[in-house]
Amino acid sequence: MGQTHFDCTVATAEGSTVETLIGTITLSSKAKKIVGVWATSLGGDTLTSTEAVTGICRLDSDSMNLAPFKFPLDQFSMLTGGSIALPAHIIPVDIPAVPLAQINAYITIDDTTTGALKCRVGLMYEE
Repeated sequence: MGQTHFDCTVATAEGSTVETLIGTITLSSKAKKIVGVWATSLGGDTLTSTEAVTGICRLDSDSMNLAPFKFPLDQFSMLTGGSIALPAHIIPVDIPAVPLAQINAYITIDDTTTGALKCRVGLMYEE
């Protein structure tokens, strides 16, 4: 087994119920396979205590075959108005990688939210 690496998108503002490209991850030149994926939300300070955020992440690439590749966004509920983030739950996968492949991450939030919601997607891969 080679070295394991992590990479992620920046935290990008999200459109409620609209698929949004939140970032692109470029694998290293030695990448052999993707072994884990994760997606998480960061709540804005105007989310209310009645809002629960769920959604779907979709990965796509012109460099390697990922279609269809969708998985759930980690869910969180606001207890009080304010910023909140949950630790990422890594989903194990076994996907052959293409070195220097660019992987686009899209998020679709299931419900409309009132706050400045942001999301981040990450990959774990072996070299």
